[in-house]
Amino acid sequence: MTSLVVKGALAAGLGVALWSAAALAQASGPLRLVPVHPAPPAATEVKPAEELKEAKPAETEGAPSAPGAVVTSPSSPQSGIQVDTLQVVDADSVGVLTAADGALPTTLWRGTPRPLAERLIALLPALPESRVSRDLTRRLLLSPALLPDGPPAEPKLLALRAEKLAAMGEVSSVDRLLKAMPSRITDERLARLKLDSAYLLFDSNGACAEIRRVLGVSRTEAAQRGQAFCQALAGNGGQAELSLRLLTEQGFKPDPTYDMLMDALINGTRPRLAAIKDLRPMDLALLRAAKQPAPPDAATSRVPTVWWPLADSPSTEAGMRLALAERLEAAGLWSVAQRTKVILEADLPAELLDNPLSRAEADSSARGRAILRRALDRQQTPLARAQVIDKALALGAKNNVFAGEARLYAQAIQGIEPSVDLNWFAPAAARALIVVGRLDAARGWLQVIEAPRDDATRAAADRLWALGRLAGGDALEPWRADRLDGWVGRTKAQPEEAQRLARLLALMEAIGEPVDGRLWRDLVADGDRRPVAMPSPALLPSLADAAANDRLGEGIAFAALALGETRLADLPPPVLGPVVAGLARLGLLPEARALAVEAAVAAGL
Repeated sequence: MTSLVVKGALAAGLGVALWSAAALAQASGPLRLVPVHPAPPAATEVKPAEELKEAKPAETEGAPSAPGAVVTSPSSPQSGIQVDTLQVVDADSVGVLTAADGALPTTLWRGTPRPLAERLIALLPALPESRVSRDLTRRLLLSPALLPDGPPAEPKLLALRAEKLAAMGEVSSVDRLLKAMPSRITDERLARLKLDSAYLLFDSNGACAEIRRVLGVSRTEAAQRGQAFCQALAGNGGQAELSLRLLTEQGFKPDPTYDMLMDALINGTRPRLAAIKDLRPMDLALLRAAKQPAPPDAATSRVPTVWWPLADSPSTEAGMRLALAERLEAAGLWSVAQRTKVILEADLPAELLDNPLSRAEADSSARGRAILRRALDRQQTPLARAQVIDKALALGAKNNVFAGEARLYAQAIQGIEPSVDLNWFAPAAARALIVVGRLDAARGWLQVIEAPRDDATRAAADRLWALGRLAGGDALEPWRADRLDGWVGRTKAQPEEAQRLARLLALMEAIGEPVDGRLWRDLVADGDRRPVAMPSPALLPSLADAAANDRLGEGIAFAALALGETRLADLPPPVLGPVVAGLARLGLLPEARALAVEAAVAAGL
């Protein structure tokens, strides 16, 4: 068979693969292609302001998170385990996070009507710019919780949570959440999500078991296509071709992408795929199984579920893998270790590494940043390593990816002893360590630059002091009103710096700093008008009311909606300030500080 002309079409997007999961006629499924779960982040990378935690599976899946299970609240002052009896034994209460993973209290929806909770979950942004917002949203959706008051609607709460996690690209989280369910999945939405997750995680055993289940009930087109895929994956090409002919005989329309990929899997042909931005879960599984590269424009997709399978596949072109790995880490979907693995595996010509600083300067892409990370491992002296890191951080700031580069190099920075001989490196080192939440390590570098010798170093010292106050308050830097006074005085003739300082003052006030009101008056400039991105007028008052009345889940949702998917640099102080203050009032001060640091860095602080 040189080509497959198969009639059948799968619906596009995440809900494509198999809306009704299926069951294969064959007795045994194919072997797992790769381990299902991505590697967890290193233990040193899970501070709130640093490497936001990825959801991890419980030691025994389902047991700690089933309704009525033992859960621990991170906000509880008790060090022992806290037992909450859930009001209703219902799958909607299930969660997979423990206190160690950042689970929110089981009472997070207390005081919120169920219809409102369901509406808020459905409205949550899928691609927030803020990692803090994404992490809080993920924890909101994955924490076991008492059911909100009110009758359930359709779709049920669990389906809404799983669908939102899938839209966010949290594939492994969806997989764990559905496996933690206390009963068999009967909801069509959840069955589709379970199968999609298996495809995206390259879990052929899980996908084919689900297909076998559904084929015992209904021989849908999607299930039959899945059956042919599993037969081919198991090495039964003849059976797969027979299944494909049966699809043709049943009158299903052709699906060119599926047909070409199946032909590649069975016969080893090279598919000529048209430009495809939004590959479907089964398409991605077929690409991986057939060891085929993705279409060139696949990396431009805004569907995050596409990013992980392509970034993890050795068949994906190196430049695309590097870009996707960087994007995944920036979004909090991958750890620094996972991004580093892709960088180290990338095929980079030796000549690029011979002169890495100039090569990276000329290449502003993820490939150029990978050159510097690879070059770092070649450097033996603190001076040489500091030079590479300093260049990487400078280029990261220039290309608006500073925070990601700070996380990538944080461990290496900690390995360099602060020294006056490296005072030129101190500002970049301190800033990076503050951004990732390694405040103790940042303190040594701050001391190196504590005595400014000229206006430039004084301005750098003031900025780092302000960033340190946002990140850790008195734990890192004492309050110095004179620093703000001098900064305001120097910025009156610099409109851009005045705008940056106004944002800083709003963030400082939001976390409770004693900002003198007269400083605001000094920053007022003639004709200071500009268009800004503002959320719905209802969101910030709703957040304030939820925070004042300790409605945690509701407050987190309103904060996420207020931030939306807008770039943090484009959100004005009248939005950022109330969101940061609302999180702090909800008892989420570390997250409020982390968001303030994010917003300050995004604005160039």
